[in-house]
Amino acid sequence: MSVRICSSRHGVLYLDIRYGAGLRSRQSTKLRDTAKNRKLLEDKIIPNILLQIMNGTYNPKVSKTIVPKTLKEYGRLSLKRHRNNRRSHVHDDYVRHFETKIVPYFGNYLVQNVSAMDLLDWQLDLLETHKASSVKKYRTVFNGILEDACKELVHGEKLIQGNPFRDVSIPKDIETFIVDDDYEYIDGNIKPFSFDEIDDLIRKAFGYMKNFIGIASRTGMRPGELIALRWSDVDFDNEIIKIRKTRVEGKNGPPKKKASVRNIEMIPGVKDFFLNQYELTGSKKSDVFLNSSNKPFYSHDIIAKKFKSLLDDGDERYLYQLRHSFASIMISEGEDILWVSHMLGHKSSDITLKTYAKAYKLFKDKNKRKARALFLTKGHTEGTPEKVTS
Repeated sequence: MSVRICSSRHGVLYLDIRYGAGLRSRQSTKLRDTAKNRKLLEDKIIPNILLQIMNGTYNPKVSKTIVPKTLKEYGRLSLKRHRNNRRSHVHDDYVRHFETKIVPYFGNYLVQNVSAMDLLDWQLDLLETHKASSVKKYRTVFNGILEDACKELVHGEKLIQGNPFRDVSIPKDIETFIVDDDYEYIDGNIKPFSFDEIDDLIRKAFGYMKNFIGIASRTGMRPGELIALRWSDVDFDNEIIKIRKTRVEGKNGPPKKKASVRNIEMIPGVKDFFLNQYELTGSKKSDVFLNSSNKPFYSHDIIAKKFKSLLDDGDERYLYQLRHSFASIMISEGEDILWVSHMLGHKSSDITLKTYAKAYKLFKDKNKRKARALFLTKGHTEGTPEKVTS
């Protein structure tokens, strides 16, 4: 009577089992040859097989006595068991969460090998790209599976002795930073620069300041969004800027408003400023803008101070007015208000209109006005006065 651990040429562990009157059985465990898996077999599986052989109950055809379940296998079994206890759409959500958020990370783990630290790392990874409320949903699915494992008996012993989630705190919402939508609505100090004034500022500036002013004034990005921007957020081929974070006091975090997380397009000139900036920082760090020590900016205070030095004496305007300038110039030139609102990251065009209504102007000279409603001149003639009166 003996049970020996062996490894196949493919690196998979199997058990060489000798029992009865010279009988022999070889059974794959489907486990990779690792120290952790060998220890699991020695501590949990082999003692039970030896006990069955001694009692005369060992049956080599019952593979479940040999092969421990992976998290993927046990999770699917657990979900199936509870299917009739949940509404169909809820069950479908649970299955989708399990297959997309849990299996890719833990699918090949043995249920017994999932630790509290593994679960904590998993939560933190998810929080990088998902809201805490979503991660809580995924955790609920996973927690239910592990609770079942606590009740599951294998050869008279519980599959796991305790749910490791009990030592992992429920995720909290990621710190969010307040952005300036509401401030823009009540701010009575909107004093934008003209297009010529912005060109003059760009001519005066040098280094990263030249590019910062050029990009800010042509995209409407907030200063905090610009200093949090990374090169991976800049799509040169499709001329798109992906805005996902803002920076406050040295920390990156998602904006408070959903609309502030957005993709915006590069209008003429923007790509050139980015290319110029890439010459300065593209090979040094992942951040687009770096300070004089080649480190990410703690805040935009230094940039605001340098910007102030470019202004004429007595000019009380400040860095944020570049954002106001973009909005005012675009609206005054007749650009689509919905497009302007999206570029700014406002949650609705109402905010844009209330904030920058003064920027709209109606030229008395019709030749200076932008042509509008051109579709009315393209074949839609039935409703013209001439047709009506004829």
